[in-house]
Amino acid sequence: MRITILLAGILLASSLAHAEGEAGSMADALANGHAALSFRLRYEGVDDAALADEAAAVTLRSRLSWQSAVYRGLRAVVEVDDVRAPVENYNSTVNGRTSRPIVADPPGTDLNRVALEWRSGATQVAIGRQRINLDNQRFIGGSGWRQNEQTFDGVTLQTQVAKRVDLSYGYLYQVNRVYGPDNGTQVAEWHGRVHLFRARIDAGVAGNVSAFSYLMDLHNAAAQSTATTGLLWTANPAVGGGWSLPLALSYARQTEHGDATTPYSAHYLQAEVGVARAAWTLKAGREVLSGDPVLAGHRFQTPLATLHVFQGWADKFLVTPPKGIEDTYVSIGGKLRAVTVQAAWHDFRAEAVSTRYGREWDALASVPFGGHYEAMLKVADYHADTFSTNTRKIWLMVNANF
Repeated sequence: MRITILLAGILLASSLAHAEGEAGSMADALANGHAALSFRLRYEGVDDAALADEAAAVTLRSRLSWQSAVYRGLRAVVEVDDVRAPVENYNSTVNGRTSRPIVADPPGTDLNRVALEWRSGATQVAIGRQRINLDNQRFIGGSGWRQNEQTFDGVTLQTQVAKRVDLSYGYLYQVNRVYGPDNGTQVAEWHGRVHLFRARIDAGVAGNVSAFSYLMDLHNAAAQSTATTGLLWTANPAVGGGWSLPLALSYARQTEHGDATTPYSAHYLQAEVGVARAAWTLKAGREVLSGDPVLAGHRFQTPLATLHVFQGWADKFLVTPPKGIEDTYVSIGGKLRAVTVQAAWHDFRAEAVSTRYGREWDALASVPFGGHYEAMLKVADYHADTFSTNTRKIWLMVNANF
């Protein structure tokens, strides 16, 4: 309902502008819109030692996207996703097949995006259901790996206030989660008031700095209502001979916010250093989300992040353990002719106590072909010590974009 009201307001404003401007230009913008169609067919197999049966998921996501031409800085965007499961031998969080591991790709048809976007110079405004990926997506992201992408309902603004300084703000009232469009063991939508404040400084050869404050008051997920404030610095200085040093450092503090009932304070730290040359990059890093040795609710959380990118592709740590987590990792990625390859190793330990959770190997290979297609093989192998159970995952995927 709120989306309808917001869009109606913008459409009224644009129609008034049309009345004052060149006749027929709004109609031309709609008539000259552009459509795109994509398909993503994926097999995901999961063997989790904690469950009696394995998961075998064959899912197909079909996405139809359309955007109008620009009229006086305005552009309309509509995107519909449809997810089918020809083989549904998995726990989708909706189908009740709890003897099998979760593959968070429930079938359904969803309005993924519907928004009006306006741009004038260095200022951009978007209103409606939209995709939001901030910085490295550690705190706010679309979880694009899942077949049903996470999108957000609200208003976002980005503007340049100086030559190298950008400011952005977002007000969100609904989070459309990957578990939708229907409720299951996980709710499909979170409702509330979310404020996203961010300033980004381009410091030239010294890198980029983002300062952020994300205030989440989620009415139907009070335990996820948090206030997170921090900094992210990234740089990639050249050191000669075609070599560079990709670097990243991030720190944040988090407290309860809004409807949260448990007062706490927690911290986040990530430090990463690498070497890169041509298409190859080798990185080593450490990521810490604090916890508490006694109090389960006193842990750093990232509920709106693109979680699959962090702490291993086996997704054993989508929710921070009560005693926190320390992830020490090494990754390498590059190209062998047309084939993109990645590999990573993780060592997981508790932050609040001296306990080793487990370790994980991940690997990926993908190759484009035929101009419109891409094939991917991806694996994750988690070996448990004291946290969860041994889990192996494999994905086979083909993307087609038209």
